[in-house]
Amino acid sequence: MENSDSANGCRAHPITFAVSDPEDPTNWPKSKKRATVAALCLLTFTSVFGSSSYAPGQQHLVKQYHISLHVASTGLSLYVLGFATGPLIWAPLSELYGRKLPYMLSWSLMIACIAPSAFANNITVILLFRFFAGCCAGCPLNNGAGRISDMYYTTPKAQGKAVAWYSFCALSGPCFGSLVGFFVAASGWHGLWVVRVHLFLCIVCWPLVFILPESHGPTLLRRRACALRAQGYPNAHSYEELEPTKSQDIIQNHLLRPAKMLMFEPICQGAAIWISLAYGIIYFFLEVFPVVFITQHNIPFRLCGVMFLPITVGMVIVPISYQYLTELFARLPLPGVVPKGKVLAPPESRLKLVISACVVMPISLFWFGWTSGPETHWVGPALAGLAFGYSVVVIFMCFISYMTQTYGIYYSSSSAANMCMRSIVAAVLPITANLLLDTMGTKWGLSLFGFLSLGLIPIPLIFIRYGEQLRARSLYAQEADAVIARLRARQDEDKTNLKHPDLDAPPSKEQKHGAV
Repeated sequence: MENSDSANGCRAHPITFAVSDPEDPTNWPKSKKRATVAALCLLTFTSVFGSSSYAPGQQHLVKQYHISLHVASTGLSLYVLGFATGPLIWAPLSELYGRKLPYMLSWSLMIACIAPSAFANNITVILLFRFFAGCCAGCPLNNGAGRISDMYYTTPKAQGKAVAWYSFCALSGPCFGSLVGFFVAASGWHGLWVVRVHLFLCIVCWPLVFILPESHGPTLLRRRACALRAQGYPNAHSYEELEPTKSQDIIQNHLLRPAKMLMFEPICQGAAIWISLAYGIIYFFLEVFPVVFITQHNIPFRLCGVMFLPITVGMVIVPISYQYLTELFARLPLPGVVPKGKVLAPPESRLKLVISACVVMPISLFWFGWTSGPETHWVGPALAGLAFGYSVVVIFMCFISYMTQTYGIYYSSSSAANMCMRSIVAAVLPITANLLLDTMGTKWGLSLFGFLSLGLIPIPLIFIRYGEQLRARSLYAQEADAVIARLRARQDEDKTNLKHPDLDAPPSKEQKHGAV
């Protein structure tokens, strides 16, 4: 590699991690990795908790500010819509300045935005800052997977388990938010106390964003190179410094590429459709549960949030039994889908698990819909949440894992496209929920989503049968593989051919002044 040092014209020496480098996040001790994942899960849980804890207080806001229920529900939708907008800022920052800085900025700003919406006496201010708070909450929701990948990308099984717990926290947060929100709203306090509880929880978690270690490899290497130069090694540079990111690259990577992938990549499209449906239904339930359990089954208002507990129980089954489920379904024969004698590639083999979720989801929706009437005991629709919770987490895990294995270093772009689509769907459904239920009723209204999910079952079957060909034809998948291959070849060449006497020994007087 013949890059020249800009200051003295000497040959630049790229700084890389050694095989057992303790500063490399993949080599961190298990205890450190687990503590980091636990903190990421807690921050993600807290950020989405505030999206749903607001919903039970909507009736108070209707009476207090003399607005319609439709207007009050936009506070929920605007917060979720912020999930789609925020990552446009936080994702580029994490690539340019590391994972830690966006967390510190976004969490501090989120607290600053929640405070006005928790104490203002103006509905416009409340709704406006709900959106800004959602934009800030989008950072842990979007960037957390990147930090997990930094630590576990060399160990897929461990990464899968970490992602399973991370997905559980991201999806169960709205359920627990509703549980707490109904108890707070039933106390008769000011309607904004449901938001204030979230504010206090965010303040308690605030120190974590400063304690979390940096895990972005290029940022760590850049810091190491800066430290070496300060010690008198002027030729030490990271690859990122030798090939700095340009502004047009940022636009291409974080705005144009996700849009193109959503338009032209079948794998990205299919995953986004299923994940958006599953995620949107969670927020649809925030408006449906009060109708089903309070209006139609006469459940006390404060206990309505308890009805979300079966969903969380169904969700937690997945990360606990993740490895067993994956191995079990990997051996499952699929006659008519997988040709006899064909050995599936690992990405398609691991995707088999999602078939169970794609079948269980419509069953759970029909179950919930047709037991939602007052003629059926409330236990019937409540237990449907077990099946729904299982299906949601499996759908998230399997499709996200499949996109990770398909797009490699471009996964963040596919994730941004997915995040944008699912957040928009989740923001729209709560607003339309009351109109849909008034028009169709709970039975047919929920059955509508059951039929929709039933019609989407062929998507994972197509991926399992033709996924290898789709990945081979994918422009971005092939480009990502080529980039990784070139990077590995260049690193191997540098380690083999380049000698760094000025990095291996203390600098001489001449080296300190930049002489060759």
